[in-house]
Amino acid sequence: MERRKFIRSGCTFCLLGAAGMLLPMLESCGTTQKTAVYKTTVKDNKIEVPLSLFAQGTLQFVRAKGQYYDIAVQQHEDNTYTALLLRCTHMDNQLNVTGNGYRCNQHGSEFDKDGNVKKGPAEHALKQYNVTIDNDKLVITI
Repeated sequence: MERRKFIRSGCTFCLLGAAGMLLPMLESCGTTQKTAVYKTTVKDNKIEVPLSLFAQGTLQFVRAKGQYYDIAVQQHEDNTYTALLLRCTHMDNQLNVTGNGYRCNQHGSEFDKDGNVKKGPAEHALKQYNVTIDNDKLVITI
């Protein structure tokens, strides 16, 4: 084999190996389900979200002005709602959405859709906010 071909095939092999090792890390960076975020403000420690937003899907994300972390709001089959702060309880990192919950890319903590810890190092569940319904609005008390 020619030296040039040997070097080219060796480099190709190394690049493919490196790509295979990096691919899982790159996949975890994505937020596969978190596409749209409802932006709003906080007034008197309350965030109002129109109930009509849930016609688009049972899981919605809310970003309140002046707040660093988003809130995941889940509509359940019995028309109750839960609101979870997407802040890792281990080191206060923003969480990413996965197919079955939330993940912190900083140290790998994982939480289920209800905010319970599935994998550490986090030891505590996600913060859950009180949610009430006022006419055509969902009110999240923070």
